[in-house]
Amino acid sequence: MANLILILSTAIPAVAVLLSVMAWRLVRRYDRRRSPLTLKLQNLPGDSLRRAINKHDDAIHEATGLAALAGPIMLSAWLLSRLNRAGVDWSTLRFGFGDALFIGIGFLILGGSIWRILSNAAKRRKYVEGLQAEQMVAQCLTPVTAEGGIVFHDFPTERGNIDHIVIGRSVVFAIETKSRKKPAATGKAAARVRYDGRQLEFPRHTEFKAIEQAAYQAEWLSHYLGSAIGEPVRVVPLLALPGWYVEDTNRTVRHPVMVTNCHNSRFMMSDKFGIPLQEPLRLRIAHALAEKYPQPD
Repeated sequence: MANLILILSTAIPAVAVLLSVMAWRLVRRYDRRRSPLTLKLQNLPGDSLRRAINKHDDAIHEATGLAALAGPIMLSAWLLSRLNRAGVDWSTLRFGFGDALFIGIGFLILGGSIWRILSNAAKRRKYVEGLQAEQMVAQCLTPVTAEGGIVFHDFPTERGNIDHIVIGRSVVFAIETKSRKKPAATGKAAARVRYDGRQLEFPRHTEFKAIEQAAYQAEWLSHYLGSAIGEPVRVVPLLALPGWYVEDTNRTVRHPVMVTNCHNSRFMMSDKFGIPLQEPLRLRIAHALAEKYPQPD
C-alpha cells in the first residue's frame, strides 16, 4: 500500500497535467472559429522583444518548478527502491552506490535548473532593457506623427525586424535602436559617445556592428519598397541611442548612417533631405509597409 501511495502521488499530478495539455491542444486544433479582425495588426514598439521576454519567463517558471520538484521526486524514488512489505528498516539501512546515484541525479537536476534560471534571467534582462529603449524612441517619435509623419514599429523582415520606420517629408528612415548601459561614474563624459562615421566610441568600449546592422536594414528596406511600389525609394539608416549624447567627431563628411539619441525627432520632417515626397507616393509607401505585417490568427 505504501508503494502504491508513493507511486500515485507522483504519477497522478503528472498524468493530469499531460492530459490537460493534450486536451487543450485538441480543442484548439478543431476550433474552426475565425478572428473577427479583417485588417492586419501592426506591431507596437518592441513587440518582438516582448514575445522574447515571455519565452524567457516561461523557461524560468519551468526551471523553477523542476527545481522545486527535484527533491520530492528523487526522495520518493529512493524510498520506493528501499521499501518492502514491512516498510523501510532504518536500523539496517546502509548508504551505498544506489543511494549516491539518487543523490547525484537530484543534484544534477537541481544544478541544471538553477543554471537555466540564471541564464534565462540574464537574457531576459537584456531584452527588457532593449524594450525600454524602443519604447523611449517610440515616445520621442510622437512629434513626428503630429507633423504628418507616418510611423511603423517592429517591422518584420526576413532577418529579424526593423525597430521603427518613419515616412518623413522627403525620405524614409529605418531606425535601429540600441540600449547601452552607462558607466557608474556621472558627468558629461560618462554620457557621451563619439561617432566618426565608422564606429561608436563609448566611455569603456568601441563597437561598429550596430552601424553595419542599421545600414543593412536600410538597404533591405529600400529594395523592398522599390519592388513593392515600382519606383526607387530613398531610405536613410538611423541608429538611435536613447539616453546618450552623440558627438560627431568628423563633421567634414556626410556619414552613411545617422546616429542620434532621437530626443528631438522633428528633423525627420525637415526639407534638408531633398525634394518632398508627393502625398500619393507617401501613401503608397505606407500601404506597402502595412501589407508586410502578418494577418492575425
